[in-house]
Amino acid sequence: MLPTCATFHDLSCYAKSSLTVVLPVLESMGIETCPLPTALLSTQTDGFDSYYFHDTTSELEGILDSWKHLSLHFDAIYSGFLGSNHQVRLIMQFIAQQRKLGSPLVLVDPVLGDDAALYGPITDAHVEAMRMLVQSADIITPNTTEAALLLGLPYQEQFEEQDALSWACKLALQTGARVAITSVPLSGGYAVACYAEGEQFLVPYSPIDASYPGCGDLFASILLGILLRKHSFQTSVIHAVTYTSLAIERTKQLGRERRLGVSPTLILPDLSLERAR
Repeated sequence: MLPTCATFHDLSCYAKSSLTVVLPVLESMGIETCPLPTALLSTQTDGFDSYYFHDTTSELEGILDSWKHLSLHFDAIYSGFLGSNHQVRLIMQFIAQQRKLGSPLVLVDPVLGDDAALYGPITDAHVEAMRMLVQSADIITPNTTEAALLLGLPYQEQFEEQDALSWACKLALQTGARVAITSVPLSGGYAVACYAEGEQFLVPYSPIDASYPGCGDLFASILLGILLRKHSFQTSVIHAVTYTSLAIERTKQLGRERRLGVSPTLILPDLSLERAR
């Protein structure tokens, strides 16, 4: 039997981010994904002057009610962009229901903002709701902006190594989850700052002169896929960093327009091989 994952995220019909990144990555790693779009967009939002946005909360409610009636159980739950406090409550209820049926591995990517700013539809009340949701998670993968929001701390443009590890530790104590803070700027480059099972560690990586929408989605989905293969948290983070960097490098070599997003297609053969390990 293949592991199954209920996947909550927005769906962009053009350009890569969110579900159009998460689904192919998890499937290539042998994870059966069951997508629940939290919103439907004409394009991903970074780099396009205008776009169509459709909130799918009512559809989400209907699907979750049907799943509850069928007593469907999943091995994992992935939560990404949630467009309202009501959607946050729906996901929290779903997690609680699933934990009555088994022990799903729950990853929450607390999509709130980046570069010291909230994303367009995110409000202060939504940040408060996300602080509640992450307490239901087994793993959280905030960027530094989101980590600051969850902790109620000022955003930092630069970190000392110990400060970054301290933030990861504080988030772990606050949530009870394993923590991977992504894209932490250090004096010598970047790192993912982690805390899990009483241990803290950094996974450094060399900066690439390119950035694309969807990289956080790519990292989180690779991390979850490797964890579902029963690897340790530290090993999983290291591999997720490696494959994410590889995807960025190959996307850059392709000369791909930034707003089209990172291309997961370029590393799917590598991830399929990872599945066999």
